[in-house]
Amino acid sequence: MRVLLFLGVATFFTLVFADHKQEKDDHHNVKPQHPHNASFSYHKKVPYNLVFKKCDYDLYRQVALDHPSENIVFSPVSISTALAFLSLGAKAQTHSQIREGLGFNTSKTWEQEIHDGFRHFLDLLNEAVRILRFNSGNAVFISKEHKILQTFLDEAQRFYHSEVFSTDFNNTEEVKNQINSYVEKNTYCRMAELLDSVDQDAIFILINYIYFRGNWQTSFHKKLTKEGDFHINENTTVKVPFIRRTGKYKLTLTKTATVVSIPCKGNVNALFILPKEGKFSEVEQNFNEESIKKWKKSFWMLSVDLILPKFSVSATIDLKETLSKLGVVDVFTDNADLCGITGEAKIKVSKAVHKAVFTVDEKWIKPVALEYSNLPAPFLAKFNRPFMFSFYDNKSGSVLFVGRIVSPQT
Repeated sequence: MRVLLFLGVATFFTLVFADHKQEKDDHHNVKPQHPHNASFSYHKKVPYNLVFKKCDYDLYRQVALDHPSENIVFSPVSISTALAFLSLGAKAQTHSQIREGLGFNTSKTWEQEIHDGFRHFLDLLNEAVRILRFNSGNAVFISKEHKILQTFLDEAQRFYHSEVFSTDFNNTEEVKNQINSYVEKNTYCRMAELLDSVDQDAIFILINYIYFRGNWQTSFHKKLTKEGDFHINENTTVKVPFIRRTGKYKLTLTKTATVVSIPCKGNVNALFILPKEGKFSEVEQNFNEESIKKWKKSFWMLSVDLILPKFSVSATIDLKETLSKLGVVDVFTDNADLCGITGEAKIKVSKAVHKAVFTVDEKWIKPVALEYSNLPAPFLAKFNRPFMFSFYDNKSGSVLFVGRIVSPQT
């Protein structure tokens, strides 16, 4: 499955590599301080999110076309973090392809600022883990036949809080269990069986995972949850539990969809997009940053009777397949240059996997009193047919999750 490399990446500075020696010099000699450090704002410290959003939605639309009848979900910010992490050890054309695939402006980017920006953003996310009920991470498993450079180990931990393991790939079942156990442990048993197999000739596996069950700013009350019909299509209806709340929400109505903005704890906002009947494909193929800007400009704060299906959706994405279609090719072939990881230019990534698990239910924090609106006839927004959603960080604009629900039961 192709993924949606959603993430934002922004304004950076020039870094050009003439050869391997020059790359190393550039990487270690760039200025660590921004020229206007005293006023270095949050947005400047997390610049990568501003450019990458276009790639996020391009990827979403392509994945949607490839999987027209499936639930889809992924985390652009998590995927781009994994690629930026991998770029620490990439050189020459391999390095350039990763940067271009992420959406970095190669003529306006300082390497140091890229990694510092990701580090700052990850630190902020780690601080918000308690509020967001969120776990994410990257790890690399490399054949023990290849020595891992200490520089890469240090920078992987420093910038991306990521681990690198020397692994015996002669026992593929043991490697599979090692990777699955690692992910299960680091997501507190919320995610198991990331991999169902490992190839015998594998020497380098990159994994990226994210679990999210954030907190609504105002939670739904369980007493209002009732079973109802969800219309998968004209011929198929399933019974699912629906959560319900009447309150003030930002909402807009367009010719093709109803869009509701739902605030969450931790400076996170959710957009739930309900296309009109017969308009799903049109809305999905026009789902991009510009359409979201238009929706936000036309929002009205209204009394809304909001009804959402409870669901938990997960997806595993083959990043090797997806990234190759985005032009990130060499890192998966014999042309790979990852000598910044092992000192060997021709080692390549055998497998790269992203898994996301996302849950929506009533009380993403604690029960609240039942609410009643004195306003007449609140607008009914009932998500009882296929819809899309996007969760993003308000401060940086980073897309934490994007997805589509075709059936809440699967």
